This record gives sequence, C-alpha cells and structure tokens, in this order.
Amino acid sequence: MSKTISLFSVAVVIVSLVGALATMSPPWAGTAQAQQVRTVTVLAGAGQDTVDILSYFPQNVRIHVGDTVMWKQNSDASHTISFFGSFSGPGGANVFAEPGTLVPSPNLPIPGRTGVNQANRVQRFPYPGPEANGSAYHGEGMMSSGRLRGVPQTPGLPPLESWSITFDQPGLYNYICLTHADQMHGTVEVVDASASVPSQAEIDARAQQEIASLMDIAERAKAQRNNNRSEPGPNDTTTWYVSAGNHLFQLNDPRVQLQEFMPKNVTIAAGDSVVWGSTGFHTVTFNPTPPAPPDNYLEALPDGTEIIVNNPMTRDPAKPSAIYDPTQFFNSGNLSPNQPNGTAWMLTFDTPGTFEYYCSVHLDLGMVGTVTVLPR
Repeated sequence: MSKTISLFSVAVVIVSLVGALATMSPPWAGTAQAQQVRTVTVLAGAGQDTVDILSYFPQNVRIHVGDTVMWKQNSDASHTISFFGSFSGPGGANVFAEPGTLVPSPNLPIPGRTGVNQANRVQRFPYPGPEANGSAYHGEGMMSSGRLRGVPQTPGLPPLESWSITFDQPGLYNYICLTHADQMHGTVEVVDASASVPSQAEIDARAQQEIASLMDIAERAKAQRNNNRSEPGPNDTTTWYVSAGNHLFQLNDPRVQLQEFMPKNVTIAAGDSVVWGSTGFHTVTFNPTPPAPPDNYLEALPDGTEIIVNNPMTRDPAKPSAIYDPTQFFNSGNLSPNQPNGTAWMLTFDTPGTFEYYCSVHLDLGMVGTVTVLPR
C-alpha cells in the first residue's frame, strides 16, 4: 500500500512539474522579448522660411540596444546627422567632443586654381556612403547622413528627408550637424534591454516642448527687425546700419537664427550710405540680371571626377565702385568673423529707386531686402 501511495505521489509531482513548465515561457522566449527592437523618430531642425532653429528634437534620446533611430528633416534649412568617431581630417576642432576630435573642413582647395575652393564631399554627401542609411553604428569611425533636405541644395545630391541607423552597442553617442557644427548637436544614449526608456509618445512630447522653448526665443529675436539705426555722415548725409542675421548675444542661445536682413527694407536719401554687419555667414548681393548665380555648381575634372565648386561670383567680393550702380553686380562676399572678408560692408547710393538684394547663402530661405533711395 505504501509503495502504491509513493508511486502515486511521484506521479502527481511529475504531472505538476509538467503543467508548471507548460505555463512558463522557454528561456529563449524571454530573451526575444527583451531584445524586441523598435524604431524611434527624432526631428532635425525646426522653423520655416527665415526662422532657423538649429537643434535636434529631442536633443537627447534614450533607447535600448538594437533599436533604430530615424531622423526626419523638420525645417527649410539643410542639416546632417553626423557621428564623428575618429576622423583623420582635414578638419577643424569639434567643440562638442574631446580635444583633438575633428570636424571635416567645409571647403578644400582645388589644385592649380588659386583662390577657388570646392565643397568637401565628406561634409555634404553620405559618409562612408549611401549604404550607411539603415546600417548599424558601432561607435567607431565617422558616419554621416549627408545633407537632409526635401529640395536638394547641393548639386548632384538627391533629395533626402530621413536617415536612420541601428545601435547594437550600449553607450553614449554624440552627433552634430556638419552644416552648423558650432551650434547643433545631440546625443543617443543606448542602454540594456532591462532599463527603462521613453515611449515614442514621450519622445514626441519632449520634442515639442523643446521646440516651443526655442520658438519663444525666436519671437523675442524678431524685435530686432525694427532696429532702425543711423548716424550723421559727411556733407549732411546719413549712414544707415542693417544687420545681416540676428544679434546672437542678445539671445544667449546660438541655436536660434533669423536668416533675415534687419530691417528688411530701408529708406534713405540720395547720397546716404548703408553699412551691413554680420556675425553669421551671409552675403549682401545686388544682381541686376536675374536669376541669381548658384552658390555651388558641379564641374567635371579632366580625369572624369566631379567636384562641387564654390562659385567665386557669390563667395568673393565684387565692388565696381564705392557708389552703387544699378547696372552692375555688387557683392560683399561672405561676411563672418572667420572669413577673410570681415564682418561689415558699406555702399553709398545716389540714384533714386528701389533696389532689391539678397544673401546668396540663404536666398532659398527668403533672405532678401530692399534699399529705397529718395531724391535729396
């Protein structure tokens, strides 16, 4: 009898164990659940027309190992998503990385052509190539989207409105926009599958909060549109001042850019002068024979390779005389603290009329202005 009970008890235990195991997920099922991957969306830039917000939204994102991040173009300006890793150059200092980390130079010399530069393809095109889109990033070496933009700004570069990569190693990954390397940066924090991460809804909410905060600053910047400043000039004339772009020191946030002339329209008397000042990267260009010359163009070299030439007509100063002649092409060249043309440019007007001008760098964003000259 006791032997029968014993055998019965063993049978009950075995059946119980089998039932318990049947209700449990196998070990590999738990691993699959932990490694279930997703794609999260981050926005590149914000603002339309002349309002240019240089940031990623949200600026910092936290994901699981194996997740993919997709960046979507979110402004009229062009941006890159560039993980710098190790880059041998030529380049300049990366202000968001350890000393010695380089950002690819935007321009390179063209051998045998003094004073004429070419755009650095590493800055503008996908690196190491188009196959980087959708691939995995391991934190080693540089990987870059090339310029995201719905309408191509770079000759030979097709429209590209989104770019994505997968992260298969935990870590904190810094990235920048090569077009705005001193202002625009973000991070991707990659954590183990057991750690908590925000949902896409939470990521979107954070992005909208950050956009709203910077848009508030942009609204304050718009007050600079009304900065009509002048001072007496020689022989009873007046010298007028126009800002090319907003004054960043008044905002304390270089990510907020108004690509505008302030004031946009200035009215003066014949004999007066206008001085344009710029702390950004702008030109003052009067072109009597539209259309505007391109800022860059493709050129085939004798060996069959193509380069993107920085058009000297838009990049170099052209000032046929100190007094404006409506029949001539006048151009300040790039006005910026780190450019050889300096930060200011002056022109005197003695012919009555209304004369339109533009910034060749930001013409596609709508950076235009007028000078109306009244008879004295």
